[in-house]
Amino acid sequence: MREITATVDIAASPDHVWDTLTDFSRYAEWNPMFTGGSGTLTAGSPLALRMPFGGISMTFKTLVLAADRGRLLRWRGRLIGPSIFEAIHEFALTPGGKGTTVVQRETLVGRLVPLAAPMIDKYEKQVVRLNEALRTRCQT
Repeated sequence: MREITATVDIAASPDHVWDTLTDFSRYAEWNPMFTGGSGTLTAGSPLALRMPFGGISMTFKTLVLAADRGRLLRWRGRLIGPSIFEAIHEFALTPGGKGTTVVQRETLVGRLVPLAAPMIDKYEKQVVRLNEALRTRCQT
């Protein structure tokens, strides 16, 4: 198992951060990790996310596990099955002070996780970049 966590404080309300984070049609304008997506934000619904990968854009099919407006967005993606490679991605939004604290977390499990360590190291930097881009987008 490997967990990636990145935290950012954003001078905007949780609802504004949520609206930005869940507007998949505008991801290409600001999001360095995902270039788009589609689906319904309801637990149990499929969610398709586009990511640049090695110079091409790939679509990953995920399943929404939780979507609580202004508080929590969580999805699960799998490669073959949970024993091979599974990723749980989460954005937790907490109001406080002058805005919102966003904790982005990805938990990776499965046999491929140790073998994918160099790729996961690069991905971890993307998680941090996404948080910074989200802050910039929400505060402008």
